[in-house]
Amino acid sequence: MKTKKHAHWMRTAALLSALILTVTLTACKKEAAQPPKTPEPAPTEQTTPPGQTTPPGQTTPPGQPGQTTTPGQTGQSGEAAKPPEEAPIKMGQLQYTELERTTVATTAKTAGVPTYYLPERGASDDKIDQMGTSAKLLTLKYYKMTILESPEEIKPSGKVESKQEVKLRNGTGQWVTADGHKTLHLKLDKTYIALSSDKLSQADLQTVAESLATLK
Repeated sequence: MKTKKHAHWMRTAALLSALILTVTLTACKKEAAQPPKTPEPAPTEQTTPPGQTTPPGQTTPPGQPGQTTTPGQTGQSGEAAKPPEEAPIKMGQLQYTELERTTVATTAKTAGVPTYYLPERGASDDKIDQMGTSAKLLTLKYYKMTILESPEEIKPSGKVESKQEVKLRNGTGQWVTADGHKTLHLKLDKTYIALSSDKLSQADLQTVAESLATLK
């Protein structure tokens, strides 16, 4: 009887030991299956530079203090400012008042130019701005061109670089380039004339030369 009890107790102890071992192995497998936890970094303190009101991590919108514009740029486009383009010049009939006609006649007489000419065509909005005289030289300055007239040959002022003849309706002209500046020279009857302009093209200035006429 004692032997049977002893054997029963031994079987019970073995079952308990197996049960404890099973529970222990299961717990170990669960711990092994879980990934190791990474410790969270400690929060870092962020500071705002002196004079800056923008929250950290946010950029300052264009145009606000703290942003500079590159020289030659305008606004946010970054394109250099372009000068306004001038309207193309239109050729038309030139008009002279009675006072201008009288003044030109008096000035030409003072300059010693017996026969003088005025262009009938030019830039549509052009007119005489100034008149000048020197020894046998009449100077008529328009807003867009200059005309010199003399009973003597008008020589270029500066080093002559090139000469080129051109046929005009009222004779033969010559383009003379001196110091990079072009002047149209021609002779009508006994009067030598030189025309120059920084505004008109060569073709337009030739049109002006072809319209030169004496006052009627």
